[in-house]
Parts: sequence; C-alpha cells; structure tokens
Amino acid sequence: MQLDIAQQGARSRASNVHLVRTGQRGRPLVVLIHAVGVDLTYWGEQIEALAASYDVIAYDLPGHGRSDKPEKGFGFAEAVATLSQLIEGAAAGPVHLVGLSVGGMIAQHLVLARPDLVRSLSLIDSISTFPDQVRAALRERARLTRAEGMEAILKATIERWFTEDFAARRPDVIERVTRTLLADDPEVHAGMWEMIATLDTAPRLPGVAKPALVMVGEHDPTTPVAASRLMADSIPGATLHVIAGASHMAPLEKPAEANRVLTDFLAAH
Repeated sequence: MQLDIAQQGARSRASNVHLVRTGQRGRPLVVLIHAVGVDLTYWGEQIEALAASYDVIAYDLPGHGRSDKPEKGFGFAEAVATLSQLIEGAAAGPVHLVGLSVGGMIAQHLVLARPDLVRSLSLIDSISTFPDQVRAALRERARLTRAEGMEAILKATIERWFTEDFAARRPDVIERVTRTLLADDPEVHAGMWEMIATLDTAPRLPGVAKPALVMVGEHDPTTPVAASRLMADSIPGATLHVIAGASHMAPLEKPAEANRVLTDFLAAH
C-alpha cells in the first residue's frame, strides 16, 4: 500500500526540511530517515503501521523530495545538524530513530554525536564501513552520475535494490522507483554518494549505549548480511533480523515482516 501523504507535509522551521507528522501526539516519537534517491513517501507502509501507537515523523533528506538542497553541501556532519534541529524542534525527549540505507548511516552518526536525542536505533539495510575498493566504486558512481545523469546508474540501482522475483511481481513499484530516480538532481545524487564513501562508524559502535535493531534483506548486495552482523555484534545488546527473500529495500519488498519486527522492537523499548 502507498499512502497518499505527499500533500500532508509541512516544513520544519527548525531544520528547513519538508516532513510529514502523523500518529499519536504525546506518545513516543519515531523519526524515519529514507534511502538515497527516494523520499519520505517510500515509508508509507511503515507510517501506517506506526501511526496507531506512536507520534511519527518522516522527512525528506536535503535535496530529496520537497526539501531544498543543502546550502553547505553533503556531509554527515551537515546531515546530523539537520536531524538534530528537526528532533529538538519536534520533541521534548529522545526519539526512536529508524534509518534505511543512508538513513541508517545518518542515524549512526547522530547517536554517536548526540546520544541524548536517541531512545532507540533501528538500522535497516545499512552498513558502518567499507573496504577501500568499495569506497572507490562509490566515488566512481558519483562521478558517472555527475557526468552522464541519472539514466547512467538507473539499471544498476534497480538491480541492487530489488530481487528479480520482486521486480517481476511488482512492476508498479519498479515503475514508481524509476520515475523517482529519473527525476532526481544528478548533482544531489552524486553528492550523497561522495558522502556515503566517507562512512566509517564501525570503530565507535561499541560505545553506543542504546537499544538497537539491525535488519537486513537476505540477498542485499549493497549492505550484505555479513556487514549487518558486524554492526549487530559491535553494538552492545543489539538484535539482528534477516528478512528472507528480500534485497536492499526490505521495507518495500517485505513490508509486513519489516513492520512486525520493527513494531515489536519499538514496543519493547
């Protein structure tokens, strides 16, 4: 199901990003951080599942959806500043952070920089570091995007994000993602990949003292199960859940299972 949430949004005065806020005011706040290249509407299934029990915010990362491009470029420090301002403007206490892919990377940086803002951490199809050859490949992806546009990386992106079986069964989702990616600003996309290539939170994860859930698709080639297991093993007390049959966009491919695991985790914390 895709919720019609595109017109329900507002602009955060604190962080100057577009967001949707729904659910139960006064209940614990859940903040959803989407993947590179898409927008907050891709959390539709999760927003619906969470809104009955939580106060829920999903926001468009700078340069994505209806949020403006960042004035200072793309970097994890800037992403953390934006998210910190959003949380401080919206909540009286710490929040449940849920991040998909780069959203999980931003969530890691936030919990390390501002643990006072975080109640729990859910990292979905994310990662904490890369080998040097992967960093080089990510920078090459940024170069290609900047030089040749979104069309140049579209096919490979779809193949990384979804299993062949899902793509065959859900052409509507593939068409939607294709439209979204082709509408993206190549400069924004390239800047995000250059930011992602700098990721290296792994050495600091043992110092995270928050409840953590690590969720990953069984067939995720981008942030594989082994990398998720490393994160879960590094964060004290973290839980690992592998979603069978899913790839890099597990909440889209297997929303019922992803929602069940996420809501069970949040209810416990």
